[in-house]
Amino acid sequence: MSGTKMSKSLALLLLPFAALAQIRIVSPAKPTALETLAAREVRRYFYLRTGQLLTIANSDEPVSGHAIVVRKDSNRGLAPDEYVLETKGRTAYLLGGGDTGTLYAAYRFAERLGVRFYLHGDVIPDQKIPPALPSLDEKGKPLFDIRGIEPFHDFPEGPDWWDRDDYLAYIAQLPKLRMNFLGLHNYPEGEVGPEPGVWIGSPGDQGERGTVEFSYPSQWANTGRQGMWGYAAMKTSDFSGGANLLFESDNFGPAVMKDMMPSPATPEDSNKLFKLTGEMLGAAFAEAKSLGVKTCIGAETPLTIPKLLQARLKAQGKDAGDPAVVRELYEGIFRRVAALYPVDYYWLWTPEDWTWGGNKPEQFDATVKDLQAALDALQKIGKPFTLATSGWVLGPQNDRAALDRFLPKDIPLSCIVSFRQACMKFVGHDC
Repeated sequence: MSGTKMSKSLALLLLPFAALAQIRIVSPAKPTALETLAAREVRRYFYLRTGQLLTIANSDEPVSGHAIVVRKDSNRGLAPDEYVLETKGRTAYLLGGGDTGTLYAAYRFAERLGVRFYLHGDVIPDQKIPPALPSLDEKGKPLFDIRGIEPFHDFPEGPDWWDRDDYLAYIAQLPKLRMNFLGLHNYPEGEVGPEPGVWIGSPGDQGERGTVEFSYPSQWANTGRQGMWGYAAMKTSDFSGGANLLFESDNFGPAVMKDMMPSPATPEDSNKLFKLTGEMLGAAFAEAKSLGVKTCIGAETPLTIPKLLQARLKAQGKDAGDPAVVRELYEGIFRRVAALYPVDYYWLWTPEDWTWGGNKPEQFDATVKDLQAALDALQKIGKPFTLATSGWVLGPQNDRAALDRFLPKDIPLSCIVSFRQACMKFVGHDC
């Protein structure tokens, strides 16, 4: 083949790619933070699938030519979490009803390119695809307003091991899965608690920005802890098969508990653990808020007051059983949560044994009084977040909807279906 013919053939071969090289991403002239993120995520995943790095232009002018438009569109009657993907001519439109919908549109577009999202991370196919715009014509609408995860603490298999980066990594995956909720449960003092996500105490026992000046030993799961759900303590240096080489110390646990395992040994360390945990979860919840993910934290009702705190209250001439004292403690809890965590909800979990043991009328009455104390305390500080309920069942055995009649209508009610309940319902016997 002559040089001239070869040049013409090569030019014809490269022509489609030369045209496609002019694809650009168009974002609004003054995009919001999530519109900016959505455009950048489209560029990132397009590059990972095709090897072509697109430019991002900020403009509100009509678009022509090969382009991917990423923005909110208020003219289509879309709800904030809804989105539309459509191709018109040489332009692909990724449009959301709101900021979150726009981000969802970007991640759905990535899925159309072959990317798959999971809670643990992304899966990107190894083989590249041509840098072409797919034909798009779909609308996304969530089935539920609240969709997300509740990673349960107090198990060595769960988030007790997580550090700040782990929380941030999992939270970053939620919008990719079109989820918008992260809720954390904290056990009170007992066999597996107290856990340091929620501090219990009086308003006068905390300083600025949620630091605490009096607390009690709390802990997450770690290898030095004995007897939690039947697990035995074990030095990591005794692990077999070379696993001992993976650990720098005999106790392994979350970074916030470094040098404090299996449990804080001094009042200073107890305060320090609440401080470090507060900073970790505060950063995680702030990141969630920036991504349109609602957050929730809470403990159980009726309030379990740690023994050390009971003794402190007694020394102050206060009765831990006095409803006024309980309201004061809830005020302390809520003020600290508001200072540290930009949460949307604080939930109170109804007693776990209502699931299998039922409840007596006086037990339900105690729960109602406790909820009222929490409501009063939250009202006093200006309701910086919404109170909610959860539990292993929705309400008392005789009337699962009883709390709905007692609580204000702006309080969400929720529950989890326990494994035992599922077995009884679907298998016909206990598991």
